[in-house]
Amino acid sequence: MVLSSMDADMVLHHMLLVARNYFGVTACAVMLVDPEKNELYIHTHNGFEDREVLARRYKIGRDGVTGHVAATKAPIYVPDVSKDPRYVSARADVRCELALPLVVRDEVLGVLTLSSTETDYFSDEIIGLLSLFAGQAAVALDNARLYSTERRRMRQIEFVNLIARSATTAHDIEQLINTLTELISDTFEGSEVSLLLRDANGNLSLRAHAGGETPGPEQFQASVRHGVVSEALDARMNARVNNCMRKQAESPSWSRCLPTSESEIGVPLLALGERLGVIVISHKRPNAFTNEDRSIAQAAGDVCATAIRNVQLTEELVRVANTDSLTAVYNQRYFHVAVSQEIVRAKRFGKPFSVVMFDVRRFREINQQCGFDGGDEVLRGIARLLRASVRAIDVICRYTADRFAIVLPETTAEQAKTFQGKLAAGLATIPLGTASSTPLEAVYASVQYPQDGVNELEFVRKLLDRMEKQKASAQGASGAS
Repeated sequence: MVLSSMDADMVLHHMLLVARNYFGVTACAVMLVDPEKNELYIHTHNGFEDREVLARRYKIGRDGVTGHVAATKAPIYVPDVSKDPRYVSARADVRCELALPLVVRDEVLGVLTLSSTETDYFSDEIIGLLSLFAGQAAVALDNARLYSTERRRMRQIEFVNLIARSATTAHDIEQLINTLTELISDTFEGSEVSLLLRDANGNLSLRAHAGGETPGPEQFQASVRHGVVSEALDARMNARVNNCMRKQAESPSWSRCLPTSESEIGVPLLALGERLGVIVISHKRPNAFTNEDRSIAQAAGDVCATAIRNVQLTEELVRVANTDSLTAVYNQRYFHVAVSQEIVRAKRFGKPFSVVMFDVRRFREINQQCGFDGGDEVLRGIARLLRASVRAIDVICRYTADRFAIVLPETTAEQAKTFQGKLAAGLATIPLGTASSTPLEAVYASVQYPQDGVNELEFVRKLLDRMEKQKASAQGASGAS
């Protein structure tokens, strides 16, 4: 029966079923070894009801008959518990106890304890049978443990592959972190997953949440100071708290991340030694996370950190490639991308859009009289004016040295003309230092979709042609005057 299953919990259940039904014991329990603390704890039992007894732990080699069995790896039979000082009472009516080690390859997995209300209940024959049974049960338990380990490894590999595939298809950091939190939430059923990243100032802020209602951004700050978040970041490895209420009772300054959390795992996101942030997995039930869960969470954190850092670096490279270093607005390269994207959007939703381009007049004279530093400051002033004049959906680009272009979604020709007048008034207010008393002026050209072109090449060519004609006309008028 015990060898018929590869599930550890089912093996333990069958062990107690055999002990109770075939050997008629009053109470029985399987105590497993906690190798980190060198202790035994009751994992599965039958016949015990006292919660304090069930929560009790036994130091191997020191506490109780079971502690000595785990240390010696040999069975101990106590025919009369009142006469053995090592016995620790678990039920008031117990008169004798048999403790059998569960040993495989000289490793103690745990102890099987059987109790009776009769003194000297177990005969030599029964003890021999039970010893044989304990040996078989230990093998079954070890097989189940190895099978569980392999399943965990496969689960980790599948999970890591899923995260890696998600990272390769993510277009930006927001898409990636939302996908990651959803994946982790699906893996840890019944849990809420929160992902915190460091901002430009080095502060941790909530960026994604899955598995429940999104908490307020201030919710995690107490845990950042003293909680599972700070523990994970300080230790540079995952931290687990399986009883938040008990933790707070032991350390009043310790704070849980969510008000309903009873179990929490904090996983630091580390990439090349840099602490990018932390993943918090929360559950409303105490003792919700096993060592296997902790191992999977760590694997998830390692892969997520690498994926997030790669996307951040990619975004930074794209930003640098698309941004004009002097004015911090977009450059000519991105202008063509923006026009192409806006044409696609306009076709899909049937909305018009406009592009306004202007060329600063007499900019060479400004450079000659003010110097290049003065000319650069004028260009930065133009960029500041443009940022203050446009909407959030508009795209500002420095097309060439003294030429700027603005993509205006959902803007008609009449609205573009109004915008040009607003720009002309704004340019006149930009100080030119000692360069000239004449206010800053520009030559303007604009195009509208769809009447001026149905693709990016036609559209931009029409805009540049108009710009050159406007410049020639302005130069002719200036020469005539």
